[in-house]
Amino acid sequence: MTSPEPAPAERTAGPGGPRVGVVAEQLLRPVPGGVGRYVRALAIHLPVQAAVDRGAVEFLVARHPADRLAAVGLPPALDRSPAGRPAAATTRPLAWPGRLLTRAWVTLRRPGLPGGLLEDLDLVHATSAAVPPTRPRPLVATVHDLAFRHFPDAYPPAGRRYHERSARIVADEAARVLVPSEATARDLAELYGVDRGRVTITPLGVEVPAEPDHAGAGRLLASLGVRGPFLLAVGTLEPRKNLPRLLDAFGEAAAELPDHWLVVVGPVGWGPRLRPTWDSVRVKLAGPVGDRLLHALYQAADGLAYPSLYEGFGLPVLEAMANGLPVLTSDRSSLPEVAGDAALLVDPFDRAAIAAGLVRLAGDAALRRRLAEAGRRRAAGFSWRATAARTWASYREVAERRP
Repeated sequence: MTSPEPAPAERTAGPGGPRVGVVAEQLLRPVPGGVGRYVRALAIHLPVQAAVDRGAVEFLVARHPADRLAAVGLPPALDRSPAGRPAAATTRPLAWPGRLLTRAWVTLRRPGLPGGLLEDLDLVHATSAAVPPTRPRPLVATVHDLAFRHFPDAYPPAGRRYHERSARIVADEAARVLVPSEATARDLAELYGVDRGRVTITPLGVEVPAEPDHAGAGRLLASLGVRGPFLLAVGTLEPRKNLPRLLDAFGEAAAELPDHWLVVVGPVGWGPRLRPTWDSVRVKLAGPVGDRLLHALYQAADGLAYPSLYEGFGLPVLEAMANGLPVLTSDRSSLPEVAGDAALLVDPFDRAAIAAGLVRLAGDAALRRRLAEAGRRRAAGFSWRATAARTWASYREVAERRP
């Protein structure tokens, strides 16, 4: 380990907005997941907030090649030459490799961020469970969910320990905790005693691409052999997403849905290999897809099946509603909060209830029209621009409260 960095000098507040370090390492993970979509949205929209407020945001990442950083949409590294001009958004690669750095931050609380970096910042925002040591600068942290506490068996032991340690660090150190839902705010209070005055609900957002990749979606479906209407499931393939029970429910409903297929989109996470326990060729695993292709699939499907056991928000529900796609989802955790009256809610532990819901979702024309219309209306109230604006407002409040 390196020796501790000297404490940074106090930065004199200027006339503009705060200068914020935002941890963006999730964008470089093999499976960025929903947290990666959140960080990518911040990378797009926070620079606008910073420019308007005459502040600055510096995205903090581990050691990666410059072309890799550009490929995930991060701004260029800061020009530190005397002639370099300050920018509203830059990227700061740190000296350590990614997984080693983020694990050491949480398990050892080292290495500290460079003193020269902290001198330039008013606060640091940990956007995932990778929470760096930030003292004496204030810490803002996003807690997306506490699924590892509700469903510990859905996580490997090392993952549970990591997330538990991270949550306790946030509870002890964060000046402000951002959460995507009221459900997660309740969890923080009940499980970690986090005072509600430190918590700000900052919902996630959605943006439908101007030109979804309909041609690409057609080619993908043809390559999978999907030759009829289909229901869509979206999410990382991991136990919490409840996909084995969904596949069994689809098999139970197959006789009443003789023409429908089930297309599962998402990267492989961890856990047992996903396979149906019944004999059917009408389930297809499509793997991960890009945004334009994903939204084209939302627009081509007959419904989204998302009976997750637990979510801190449930981004696919919002994305489907924004595309006018009827949604079936769980009646647990944050999902009723996000869906409102714009989705069909079922007990995610009841296979028969999921199967009956799939039949209604695909076959009840009046229900489909109602859900599609209600979903579009509800999704219109969520945007990534609003997420970034709420986040920046939290930065300002934390920076202004510093002694």
